[in-house]
Amino acid sequence: MIRTIQQAFEILDTKATGIPYEAIDFLREQESSEELSKKLVYALTNAYKGEVYYSEKHRIMLPAPLWYAVVAEKHLSEDLFEPLLEMFTTEEDWDLMNEQAVYLVGLLAKKFPESFIEKVLFFIEENIKKENKTPYIFSFEALYYAKDHQFERIHSMLDEANFHWVDHYIRVLGDLQREDTLKKFKEILPKFEGKHTAIELQYYIDVMEGRVSDYEQGVAFCEMRDPEWKNHYQHMEQMFASAQSPIQQDVKINRNDACPCGSGKKYKNCCLKNMA
Repeated sequence: MIRTIQQAFEILDTKATGIPYEAIDFLREQESSEELSKKLVYALTNAYKGEVYYSEKHRIMLPAPLWYAVVAEKHLSEDLFEPLLEMFTTEEDWDLMNEQAVYLVGLLAKKFPESFIEKVLFFIEENIKKENKTPYIFSFEALYYAKDHQFERIHSMLDEANFHWVDHYIRVLGDLQREDTLKKFKEILPKFEGKHTAIELQYYIDVMEGRVSDYEQGVAFCEMRDPEWKNHYQHMEQMFASAQSPIQQDVKINRNDACPCGSGKKYKNCCLKNMA
């Protein structure tokens, strides 16, 4: 039986196989504290750093950051903003860690719709400015919870040049079905003539004007996933049964799985297509 936070930390920090249900639940049930917050920030900050979580004994990246990200669902705070978003600036592949991070983005946006979404908007703007192709696309999840007064700034990003993930950005905004978004889509459509982006824009214009009968509106990933973390991870037990890290790039999302970005589309028709 786990009796202290330190015991639970030790289990998560060293466990290479299996899902540490007891330790995760123990930490999720604790009162939020500075000690716990520092540990969560540390785990997210170093999630992909081999010098921190690589096990020489097992020759893998330990899944500890993933388990701490599950714990973080119950200890949401502004301290998590920066380390979480920084995870989307790495060149790592689309793995379980990113999926869990996307879930956290939605939860934080729901809890802190002003401060977190403002942070996300600045983050997106900076990545566009730098012409980055890193997966900052996953931060778009926060836009599902944006407030009315934030949409002028949100729409203004559609005017930026060299926006690598603009097609997916359009899909998220299209899901929100806003009149001001429809107006913006019509305004920028001519500048994308002859490009795939024009197809995306025209599709969502048609959707919002009622010309698409089979449209299925996308929702945030945190609204799609089972809120009980065990129900989500139990079907992955076999994946964690051997000492093969789910943090490594050799564990990928199936082409026909739901895209972890929360679009509601299959992975092959969403982020995978955008990466091509």
